[in-house]
Formats: sequence, C-alpha cells, structure tokens
Amino acid sequence: MSDRERLKVDTKPFKLRIESEPYAKFLGRKYSVVLDVFDVKRKKELYLSLDAQSLSQPLYELSVTEGLLRDLEIWVVKQSDEKYAKYEVTLA
Repeated sequence: MSDRERLKVDTKPFKLRIESEPYAKFLGRKYSVVLDVFDVKRKKELYLSLDAQSLSQPLYELSVTEGLLRDLEIWVVKQSDEKYAKYEVTLA
C-alpha cells in the first residue's frame, strides 16, 4: 500500500513524471482510478486521481500515442479555481 499523498491540482502548473500506469485505489468510500506521480519541482511522490474527464481523456490519448504513460513527463494545470474547472495536460 502506497503512503503517497494526493496531488491537488490548481491554477499553478505542476510538472510531473508519471511513475505508474492507471490503477484502482480506494479513496473515501469508493474506488477511483489514480496514477503515481513525482512532482519534479518539489521532489515529492504523490498520486493523481483521474476522476475528471478533462484530466483522464488527454492522459488516455497520451497512452495511445506514446504507448505507455509510465515515465512520461507532463504539465498539469487547472484552468481556474472553480470546483469543476477543466484541466489542461501537455507533454513536458
């Protein structure tokens, strides 16, 4: 069982190295799909929940074009501070 903390993405871009393929993790009262990630700037191991479609869709597309997600470096940012604001994901 991983003791990583959850990454809460906000309007400040995070440069992440993906350290796993998606897997299920029990969060709160349900299973969610997550990725283990490494925050390059803070040098911290975290996990990223992929519940939002605007986050999971571009990651899925990267997995199709790149073959695997593991070891990819990406930038992740939220478009605004609104609760349901969309995420932007790009290769670093």
